[in-house]
Amino acid sequence: MIYKLLKSFKEYGIYVTIRKILHKLTGKPLMKKIHKIDLSKLPIMPKFEDIVSADYINNRYKKPSKIDKEILNIAWVSPPIGKGGGGHTTISRFVKYLQSHGHRITFYIYDNNTIHQTSKEAYKILLQSYHIDVSVEELENFKNQDVVFATSWETAYAVFNLKDQKLHKFYFVQDFEPMFYGVGSRYKLAEATYKFGFYGITAGKWLTKKLKSYGMESDYFDFGADIEIYQPTAPIKKKKKIAFYARAHTERRGFELGIMALQIFKERYPDYDIEFFGQDMSDYNIPFEFINRGILGKEELATIYQDSVACLLLSLTNVSLLPLELLASGCVPVMNSGENNTTVLGEIDDIAYAEAYPISLANKLCEIVEKTNINDYASEISKKYNDFSWEKSYKKVEQIIIREVINEK
Repeated sequence: MIYKLLKSFKEYGIYVTIRKILHKLTGKPLMKKIHKIDLSKLPIMPKFEDIVSADYINNRYKKPSKIDKEILNIAWVSPPIGKGGGGHTTISRFVKYLQSHGHRITFYIYDNNTIHQTSKEAYKILLQSYHIDVSVEELENFKNQDVVFATSWETAYAVFNLKDQKLHKFYFVQDFEPMFYGVGSRYKLAEATYKFGFYGITAGKWLTKKLKSYGMESDYFDFGADIEIYQPTAPIKKKKKIAFYARAHTERRGFELGIMALQIFKERYPDYDIEFFGQDMSDYNIPFEFINRGILGKEELATIYQDSVACLLLSLTNVSLLPLELLASGCVPVMNSGENNTTVLGEIDDIAYAEAYPISLANKLCEIVEKTNINDYASEISKKYNDFSWEKSYKKVEQIIIREVINEK
């Protein structure tokens, strides 16, 4: 008996053991431990009442009639805004263009269950980090808009529940967000948003193809690069350096795969520096020496790209914005192969694709640094990719909005 109690204590702890003793003494059934679930505190979730209200099963959103206007009031419903985010960087590009063509822009902040942000806090970040001056309002004050964009899966629930029957609802889709999670509740809730009936504008063709399988209409824009920032103005002189887009807290960036590949590379080429950027890595115990650069501005990134022979860049969902910037800088992107990357970028010969496996990625890095005349090769690449302007994409997105919203004259 004592042996059984000791074993129970070791395996299950004191509370289970006490319940077993009480069961033996009283003959009553074991009490079950009650796990209280507070739906309001689950991380990165829409409000529970918004999920319940978003009844796309019985009341799928239907696009309203087109309107007779030239200048539109365009709202963007955003989750709380952080500094240096790729998603908001891309949104800010299109917002600036739409503003320059006279359209009136308002941001509305939708709190998820992790972060609360006031409109004043959001305005300050948009102005300082993304250099856009727009009206920012609380979502409960939503009014007088012609067009509204959901910008993430949580915000899609809030946009679905906006009651204005004349409102044209769009979904600005920059990634396949269900894949941000394991297959579970959040995966299915994110996936459901593609069935709401909104018109999608997606970052590249891969997402348009994905959304079509849900019956979602959409169009896409191509990626660009700020050539005036990234293209070298002086002759290229590469250093013995490899860059790594290190985002440990972003699962889709394959951080662990990258670390293993770089460790293999470093063992083969110990004289090469490895420079991390994208996140502050000072709290991480990396198994080789590296340079920690953290989150950087475009000009600082351009210097890293121009100095580095190659950049390890992993994208396991939609492709990153970085490959075209790297090519314009004369830096070879070493990337995982897959439709998510090639469908958007096309079969660009100067991107070094490899299987998403440490040995394959390390081998590809080694192939690049072993090239003769690295500086000449880098110069050729930089000159070849000098026309990746964002301007065509800006125009296309405005044309999509006008096509879907405004009556043709």
